[in-house]
Amino acid sequence: MSKKIFVATYPFGQYDKRPIEILENTGWEIDYNFLGRRLRKLEKNNIIGNVDGIIAGTEPYTEELIMSISNLKVISRVGVGLDNIDFEACRKKNIIVTYTPEAPSDSVADLTIAQIINLLRKINISNASIRDGKWDRIIGKTVREVKIGVLGMGRIGKRVVKRLFPFDACICVCDTKPDIEYGEKFNVKWMDKKELFKNCDIVTIHIPMNKDNYHCVDFEELSYMKEGSCIVNTSRGPIVNEKAIISMLYNKHLSGVALDVFEEEPYRGPLTLFKEVILTAHIAAFTISGRRDMEMGAAVDCVRVLSGKKPLRPVAEEDK
Repeated sequence: MSKKIFVATYPFGQYDKRPIEILENTGWEIDYNFLGRRLRKLEKNNIIGNVDGIIAGTEPYTEELIMSISNLKVISRVGVGLDNIDFEACRKKNIIVTYTPEAPSDSVADLTIAQIINLLRKINISNASIRDGKWDRIIGKTVREVKIGVLGMGRIGKRVVKRLFPFDACICVCDTKPDIEYGEKFNVKWMDKKELFKNCDIVTIHIPMNKDNYHCVDFEELSYMKEGSCIVNTSRGPIVNEKAIISMLYNKHLSGVALDVFEEEPYRGPLTLFKEVILTAHIAAFTISGRRDMEMGAAVDCVRVLSGKKPLRPVAEEDK
C-alpha cells in the first residue's frame, strides 16, 4: 500500500523546490496545506486525514488529534520548537518525532542582533517620526555602552553571544547548564536569573517553551530591571507574560520591546498601540537559507522513517 504524507506547514518549497522533490520522488501520495496559512485546531481533524507522516509546522498536535490518525508513524517538525506536540501521546502510539534544531539558529541569532541594535538606536521610532512629517534626531546608545543579558545559552544563545563579541559588548549570561569553556572564549559574565534582570540594560530570551518556562519572564523579572531597559523575545510567546510587558510600558519602566513571538498568533493585541514596541510576525527563522535547511531536514527524516531507517535528527529526551 502506498504511503501518504501530509505537509501541514505553509509555505513549503516556496524558495527551494528540493524538499518537494524529496517527497514526491518517493512515489507516495503527498498532500499539501492548501489554505495558505497555519492550520487551526478544528480544521486539522478534517484536513489531515489518515496519513503515515506529517511535515509539521507550529500548529498544535494534541493527544486527540494524534490518537485519531491510525496510520501515523512520524511527525517531522520544520523548525526547533516542540511545545506544540503531545509527546506522551506519541510515545503511546510509537510515533517518532524529528526536528531541525540547527537549521534556523543563524537566522534567529541574526534577527536578535538586528533588534538589539534597533532598540538601542531607536531606529523604529525615528522611521515613524519621519513618516509623520517630523525630523526628531533621537539619541541612542552603542552596544558597548550597555550590559546585554542573554537568557539561555543553547544553540541560538551561543550564536547571539558570538555575534555580540566583536561589538566589545558587556555580555551577561544565565543558563541552567553553563558551558564554561564557551563562556570563557567570549568573556561572558555568568549570573542567575535575578542578577541578569537586575544588572542588564537589555535582555534577549533564548530558552525553550515547556511547562517550567511558561511566563518565565513575568512581573517579578521585569520589575528587577532598571528603568529604561529593553526586552527582546525571539523564542516562544508564552515564555513572556504580555500583560507584564504592557504594564511596564505604560509606567515607562521599559523603553523598548522587540517581539517576534506571541502568546496567540497571529497577534492582534494592545502591544500594537505602543511606538516603543517592534512587532514581527514570527519571522526569526524565516530566511531563504533557514527555511530551505529546515524543510530539507524535515523531508529527509520523514522519508527515512517511513522507509524503515533511523532519522538523522530524532528529538532527544532532554529537548522535549
